[in-house]
Amino acid sequence: MGESLFLRYGAAVALPLAAAGLLFVRPLFTETPFFVFLGAIVLSAVQGGLAPAFLSIALSALLLRLLFVHPIGPPHFVGDFGGVERMAGFVLVSLLLSSFIAAIRRERNQLRDSEARYRLLAETASDAIIVIDDEGEILYVNPEAEKVFGSPARQLVGQNLARLLPGDGYRAELRGMKQHLDSRKKAVAVRLPGLHQNGEPLLVEMTIGTSSHRGRNLFTAIIREITDPNR
Repeated sequence: MGESLFLRYGAAVALPLAAAGLLFVRPLFTETPFFVFLGAIVLSAVQGGLAPAFLSIALSALLLRLLFVHPIGPPHFVGDFGGVERMAGFVLVSLLLSSFIAAIRRERNQLRDSEARYRLLAETASDAIIVIDDEGEILYVNPEAEKVFGSPARQLVGQNLARLLPGDGYRAELRGMKQHLDSRKKAVAVRLPGLHQNGEPLLVEMTIGTSSHRGRNLFTAIIREITDPNR
């Protein structure tokens, strides 16, 4: 549904009206009108957030009052389905459920925005950035890393970092960082031999930092090529 105000609030109005229409054309649902409108409110909260959900709650309560709870004029449906007491319970449950859904939606959007910002920083960085797991498997490489090592990301992801940094140098650094996860050992830049895709040796300076994502320890290697062009 996106973040368009028109679509969010349009859905908040359209969903309760659709629920009322469903009750008119499908009498089977008329035994549980509160649940039909509650479904419309949940969809509104999922798609639009808390404020549109409040609009859906107000419109749903109005439609329920006019059609089911002591209808004004000739009622379309028979019975008041519990009267004002159930109306109050419906509004309370709707408010609580909408607030819970909106909080989850807000957290999800914040996480998505944060990930987008970090990805933008990584993709525009002047240094090579490679994210690995605790076994050295490559999970992400930025465009600069592709340039330094001459391999596209699709060929590097899933490989071990040893493919780019042969020898035991990076493994020793990784072991050191894993042993000091709790103390957050300060990262130190080290010089290591690297290998270009065409087989040419490289000299790089690498710093490994630690992070956590969804309970999983990850390591970010920031690499700068320092090969002497006159060698």
